Amino acid sequence: MGELVNSFPDFTGSFGDKRIDKRAGEALAKLTYGRSSSIRQVTESEAEQKSFYRLFNNESFSEQAIEQSIIKRCSELCAGRHLLCIQDTTEFNLSRQQGRIQPYSGLGTTSNADILGFMLHSSLTVDATSAHALGFSSIKLWERKEGSPDRHQRNYQKQPIEHKESYKWISAAEQSANLLGAAKCITIVADRESDIYDLLVWADGEKKHLLIRSNHNRSIANGNNLTDYLNSLPVMHTYTLSICGDVRKEIKKRTAQMNLKWSIVVLKKTKRTKAAAPVNQQMYVVEAKEQHPSKGIYWRLLTSHPVTTSEQAMQIISWYKQRWHIEQIHRLLKTEGFRIERSQLEQGWAIRKLTMLAMMATLRILQMMLAYDDENEQVLDEVFDQDQQQCLRMINKQLEGNTEKQKNTAKQNTLKWATWIIARLGGWKGYKSQRKPGPIVLQKGLSKFYNMFEGWRIYQSFTKDVSTP
Repeated sequence: MGELVNSFPDFTGSFGDKRIDKRAGEALAKLTYGRSSSIRQVTESEAEQKSFYRLFNNESFSEQAIEQSIIKRCSELCAGRHLLCIQDTTEFNLSRQQGRIQPYSGLGTTSNADILGFMLHSSLTVDATSAHALGFSSIKLWERKEGSPDRHQRNYQKQPIEHKESYKWISAAEQSANLLGAAKCITIVADRESDIYDLLVWADGEKKHLLIRSNHNRSIANGNNLTDYLNSLPVMHTYTLSICGDVRKEIKKRTAQMNLKWSIVVLKKTKRTKAAAPVNQQMYVVEAKEQHPSKGIYWRLLTSHPVTTSEQAMQIISWYKQRWHIEQIHRLLKTEGFRIERSQLEQGWAIRKLTMLAMMATLRILQMMLAYDDENEQVLDEVFDQDQQQCLRMINKQLEGNTEKQKNTAKQNTLKWATWIIARLGGWKGYKSQRKPGPIVLQKGLSKFYNMFEGWRIYQSFTKDVSTP
């Protein structure tokens, strides 16, 4: 069997210095093992701690080189697949660290001029058929310069799209399309902020597709607008939607009754769109609306995929719901997981590079969370290498009990099988009656597994040396 490909990057040759390449791999491993963005917590000695600080402050260890290593790994998994490239933006608030972080070192203002931090726009790649998370096809970090003119001072609305921050949606789509050229096709999935005419005309309906949430009541070619036209259509399908409770957002768990409509529409070019853009753009619109509550769920989705049946409309809804994946990645980077906003690094550039490595560590957590309910059985090769798989098999034998309830019933060599092991190491009991393992349990389990794996690898190396004549 050849070398297995997993979603973690190979830094060999990435930074022009073998020592930096090696240290970058060690830093990624420590972040994954240690479940923290604190260099002090994940390192084992003062010497190692200092070497990591030097790494993140080294200009050769650049954002661009880190990004290229990460997205290259994703491209190796894309051949022949239909891929969802799920875009989203988040910001990191480092105002509490303002007195410690060096000024003008990669931080600025965010959406609020009083907040010190930086922005992250990324594109998470997910297999459209299996819903397996494969990696990232685009990553961009930036800061808004302190004291720079605001939107009104720059006459933002009249600026070319290429000069606007919103160009990030188009740029990420183009980068993803170029990177994932071996894919069968890609679909850009994004929220309402991406409802830009220049992005709508980017899709070709063959290799490049779009699925975005509509934000504007756009004019259509029949002289109507989207809202009035959809209101004139009859309900074409109904379905139920389970709403998960969220204490943070004061959302109660419930089941919503949804009405579904769909149609082909021809959108008219807006006045601010560049002259070279087509006058009209044909799209399909899918509307999912809760039946009774006045402020219930309402999605109006625009897509380049044909929608003429209820099955196709429900597929569009299913694909859009996977935006949750990238929101979970951002959440793990901040609150429940790596707590980037509490990093003790003293340069903004260093914190930004730390964030990029932490994205790969959070990806592995997400992959295992998805694997627990996975019916398509993501292969283990996409996440763990051969040595790690051998170690997992040995641990599984120790964790399984004598009764059927205590057995790992997932198919061996699938990620779901490995997730059961990792969750058990994290303190989960393994009973089906239990709540499924969450991100914190999986983080703890991963940390314990990697510590065990390091010991196992040392033992394997030792026994090999002893047996060698």
